[in-house]
Amino acid sequence: MRVILLGFIKTYWFLVPPKKRNRCLFKKSCSNYVFNISKEQGMLKGVKALLFRWKHCRPGYYIINGEDGKLLISARNEVFDKNEIDKRIFNED
Repeated sequence: MRVILLGFIKTYWFLVPPKKRNRCLFKKSCSNYVFNISKEQGMLKGVKALLFRWKHCRPGYYIINGEDGKLLISARNEVFDKNEIDKRIFNED
């Protein structure tokens, strides 16, 4: 079953050029993240990773200065530290 999910992701990569893809909040793009999780841990974990990213990688986030540096609060109120987030996000403020 994971072959189907991996096939969808590879098709997406083939059909949609990198410059036309939505930009991800995270350092590792959502499609790469889901692809790697699916390949290593199976389809169920891949679908869970896809849902997690789909819920959190969207507009509505905000950035705060925490004790250990900048933090991103997603639209779903989940906290992510600077190590997980693409550096271009922190350059926007």
